[in-house]
Amino acid sequence: MVRAILAQLIAAIALAAGTYILARFGHIQIQIAILIPAQGLLAAALGTGFGLARWWLPLQALFPAAIAAALALGLPSWLYLTAFSVLILIYWNAAGERVPLYLSNQKTCRALEALLPAGRSFTFIDMGCGLGAVLTRLAHQPRGRFVGIETAPLPFMVSWLRAKLLGQGRVSVHRANLWDQDFGAFDVVYCFLSPAPMPALFEKARAEMKPGSLLISNSFTVPDHPADEILNLDDRRATQLHLWRF
Repeated sequence: MVRAILAQLIAAIALAAGTYILARFGHIQIQIAILIPAQGLLAAALGTGFGLARWWLPLQALFPAAIAAALALGLPSWLYLTAFSVLILIYWNAAGERVPLYLSNQKTCRALEALLPAGRSFTFIDMGCGLGAVLTRLAHQPRGRFVGIETAPLPFMVSWLRAKLLGQGRVSVHRANLWDQDFGAFDVVYCFLSPAPMPALFEKARAEMKPGSLLISNSFTVPDHPADEILNLDDRRATQLHLWRF
């Protein structure tokens, strides 16, 4: 979040300085209709240089135009605070942990179901369970105990409520940090996070997970530690599930 704001500030300052120089010494006036998209594109380019994830780029590019449109429409000020507050509640993890909200689709849920231990009781944890779709989809498994961990306030509230209504008594959701969890307490650990935490998460899993347990990462692998198996799902985003067996 800080790097995104910094990119916008640097882009605004650079364009303001460039516009002043052109007007002062070259007698060239740059229209605001050009400056607004130019700031967005420059901020997106700077964000890439600052190491922002790819999902930030369209947000950076469109941010100045969105602000200009809101000002032109004369929207009441409380709308900005409301929109900002909702975004913070949803993307709570994006700033500190660099983990945005990713949602697992139905094909992923079906693939996970096929990977659950057969013929015995087991425990499953979703590290960053988002809106709780994975947990409630798997909850019909009678031998399973399903746990969700989520820190973003609004997704946690949604997943907690879904667990109470649809979890069939087998799902519990907690507002807690994944780094405080004992991976050794679970037979299957599932995560859909981002590239940033994966190396540390893998080391934690390797230190704590018991023999015969399974770590599953949706889409994101671990540098220098290739997965034991990769499942390619036939969906629109070409999802890959990376499996490590301990």
